[in-house]
Amino acid sequence: MKKVFAAIAITSFMAACSNSASEKEAAIQQAKQYTIDSMKAVAAEKEAEAKIAAEQRRAAAARNSSSSRTTVYRSYSEPGSSGSRDAHDRPGWSNKAKGAVIGGVVGAATGAAVSEKKGKGAIIGGVVGAAGGYGVGAILDNKKKKNQ
Repeated sequence: MKKVFAAIAITSFMAACSNSASEKEAAIQQAKQYTIDSMKAVAAEKEAEAKIAAEQRRAAAARNSSSSRTTVYRSYSEPGSSGSRDAHDRPGWSNKAKGAVIGGVVGAATGAAVSEKKGKGAIIGGVVGAAGGYGVGAILDNKKKKNQ
């Protein structure tokens, strides 16, 4: 009888351990999916902003081409430049950089939450998350280049 109880106890203990591991994997997968979804949302927002800016530039060009007189202002401090740059002409973060940062932060938070050794889990999770985010950002950058 003691052997039966011992076998049941060992079996239930192993089942409990495997469930916690699968729960950790589920939490990691959920965090990864959240990162991918947030990067897609940022990319869609940037694309919408770019479309609006392009439409505004086309409208401004149409208004300027209809007038008979065009005035160009140049800055004396920067020869050959056309003065201050438009806000949409400034370079921003690439999707790779944004993905690496977002993935690193989410990975570090997930690693610290899941691991028993918080510091080690945060470092490993941050590195893995940054690598994954960089990869997703590279894919988004390539799609953006193909669409242009």
